[in-house]
Amino acid sequence: MKKISFILLFAILNTAVYAQVQTIFPAQFIAPAEYNTGTVHVSVLSSSERQMTTNFLFEQGSRNSWHYHPNATQVLMVLSGEAYYQEEGSPKQLLRKGDVVTTAPNVRHWNGATPWSSAECMTVSEIAPGEQHAIQLRKVSDEEFSSPVSNEAMIVRIAEVEVYPEYLEEYLSYANEVDRLSVEREPGVICLFPMRSTEDSTQIRILEIYASESAYQSHIKTDHFQKYKLGTLHMVKSLNLPSMQPLDPEAMRLIFKKQL
Repeated sequence: MKKISFILLFAILNTAVYAQVQTIFPAQFIAPAEYNTGTVHVSVLSSSERQMTTNFLFEQGSRNSWHYHPNATQVLMVLSGEAYYQEEGSPKQLLRKGDVVTTAPNVRHWNGATPWSSAECMTVSEIAPGEQHAIQLRKVSDEEFSSPVSNEAMIVRIAEVEVYPEYLEEYLSYANEVDRLSVEREPGVICLFPMRSTEDSTQIRILEIYASESAYQSHIKTDHFQKYKLGTLHMVKSLNLPSMQPLDPEAMRLIFKKQL
């Protein structure tokens, strides 16, 4: 098996174009066009008969082919940018910095960068005894690449808060702090944007967007959220948290892209 792993690595290196690109881990070469679309910079960080750790820098719009790992699990971690990931028979997912995806053995899948952002990803792949690291299949079509992103797991809502007038300024201090820290520190918190009514300043509205239910559950356990929650209990007169659903999820990323 050790021989098979290093034969595979040797073949990749000999069909690739070498490139020095500065990423978290400097890229060693450009992946072969036979199994990739666009420019994909690759660095093999470690390789043994049982495991391979690889760093990828996908330039905008680039992606690998459909493939699977025979009888072995792979973990994908997004280090920077925004990426796509799709398993056969499932909608395409949008991944951001800090997202982690585990691919089960023999599941056909692909991943790459979005059309508007490069993406740096690290994969840790098991190698089953007697098997190859990966079985390459056909390329991802333009239609598949441009298919809608699944946002079913995303939580979107506008929190409706009414604050006692005598505590308004103190509450705003707490709210501004927790919103800023949450967006800065938590990859799964996409947006926390507080506003107040121009007609009644005690009426606060907070636009909340979380990548998933697990991201939200993680958020409410953080120290900065608990500080906000416990510190403002006596300041809040009423709280309503209606769930909302985007009518056009694809338009959301265009809104944020305009601010880059």
